[in-house]
Amino acid sequence: MSTLHPYAGILTAVPTPLDADGQFIAAPLAAQIGRLVEAGADGVVPLGGTGEYTALSFAQRLRVVETSLEAAAGALPVVPGILSPGLGDAIDNAKAFVKAGAKALMVVTPYYFRPTQEGIVDYYQRFADAVDADIILYEIPYRTGVSLHYETVAKLAALTRVVGIKACNPDLATQMRAAELCASKIAILSGEEDVLPLHVAMGAVGGIITSSNLVPKQWARVLALASTGRLEQAVALHATLRPLIDTIFAEPNPAPIKAALTLQGLAFGDVLPPLKPASAALRQRLADVMAPLVAREDAYSPSAAGL
Repeated sequence: MSTLHPYAGILTAVPTPLDADGQFIAAPLAAQIGRLVEAGADGVVPLGGTGEYTALSFAQRLRVVETSLEAAAGALPVVPGILSPGLGDAIDNAKAFVKAGAKALMVVTPYYFRPTQEGIVDYYQRFADAVDADIILYEIPYRTGVSLHYETVAKLAALTRVVGIKACNPDLATQMRAAELCASKIAILSGEEDVLPLHVAMGAVGGIITSSNLVPKQWARVLALASTGRLEQAVALHATLRPLIDTIFAEPNPAPIKAALTLQGLAFGDVLPPLKPASAALRQRLADVMAPLVAREDAYSPSAAGL
């Protein structure tokens, strides 16, 4: 998507398929990544919140990463998430993922302790010193209770191997200041798919999102329009995706996206506790919402989506 940032574009946060006993099954994940490669996706992000990182064992996480890398086969970046609250566990998981072949990692801000900005900088510096991989910051303050000040993002871009940020901060003024300081240095990636075109207008070069599991080519088109100054058209196309976005976040993620992928023929199973499966009413709503969008997706070719 961008010659400046290697991790630009629409990167899809993929869920983790599970069997009835809550054990990881590789085949649906491999099939979904194959579909995304065929659709011209810019990257995949296993083991974020959508991938249920915190509910999985270390062994399950590693198998997810290995499966994702094998399925992608070098066709697109695979950026596993690191959602550990502490440095030791984060580094242990990260080293294992890098050994498996990951070149970049999406690392959430340290949470529970609610550190200072200086503590956050120290955390990422220590992580970067210990792990041989590019780092995409993951800021999601409404989950972690920790915000990254825009000055902190700029400092991390200068001092560490940070190459991007998944920005889920609902404060648009903070997002804009971060983009003003850092857009030329790191990839600003929106994590808020309900306002992604606006983030692109402010300087984002893509997003790490969930609904692109279902309509990747339409999301590529939204990004292409917004990135080339056609914001009004981007917003209009984005509005047609709004019912899908609203539905897959109507109940706690990733239960709805797993149900949606199952409707598309991939048995992703249910979610791990403390989450609950998507309700019957939501599954019906998904079927109704998805039908016209999936039909329209077939009209887009990977090359045409980005025009």
